[in-house]
Amino acid sequence: MSNSPWGPPPPSQDPYGQQPGQQPGQQPGGPNPYANPYSQPGQAQPGATAYGAGDGSRDPDRRPGTVTAAAIITWITAGTSALLLGLTAIAMFVAQDSLADDITRELETDPAFRDLDMPTGGELAGMLGVGMAVLTVWCLVACVLAVMAMRRSNAGRIMLVVSSAISALLSLLAILSLVSAVTLFASIAVIVLLFTGGAGDWYARRSPQQHHLPPGTTQY
Repeated sequence: MSNSPWGPPPPSQDPYGQQPGQQPGQQPGGPNPYANPYSQPGQAQPGATAYGAGDGSRDPDRRPGTVTAAAIITWITAGTSALLLGLTAIAMFVAQDSLADDITRELETDPAFRDLDMPTGGELAGMLGVGMAVLTVWCLVACVLAVMAMRRSNAGRIMLVVSSAISALLSLLAILSLVSAVTLFASIAVIVLLFTGGAGDWYARRSPQQHHLPPGTTQY
């Protein structure tokens, strides 16, 4: 009978007591039986692209290896050059009189310099010693700039690039020398390393992911 309490349920109800869109065996309002039982509440599921995790993105605060390599190359080349130039400058100042006599003798015997208004041997020896001292200080400054670049100073990075560019140009003037070839390749390597391997993003303090975010998206 239609009014009997044991009659068939109304057609609008599911005879199995399931709500629309509910999986078989799932309790109303209960957990999904297909969910990962080991996942913690609030934990990102595999495949989620959370900031700096799960997607292979680089940590924006981690120094790139190219920056470290550029600093090491600078310390080796500039430090060695500073040592050699410093010793040469000291030797020139100690033996300045003897060096001046040798330069004067060379100027007097060489016809190419005989008719020219050249400085005296003593003045040339002094100029060479000062030049060596200036180059020594420059090499030491380059080592300091490498430290600044390692500490994420963009100003130190730019000044180190400028210093390396000047070093490369000076090395080209004496490219026939083996030492100049070494400094030339080292200077070029430092410039390249400071702009590759994520160095630009690291100095800008941003993640590489931010290049691919849609406009107006805020990343946390």
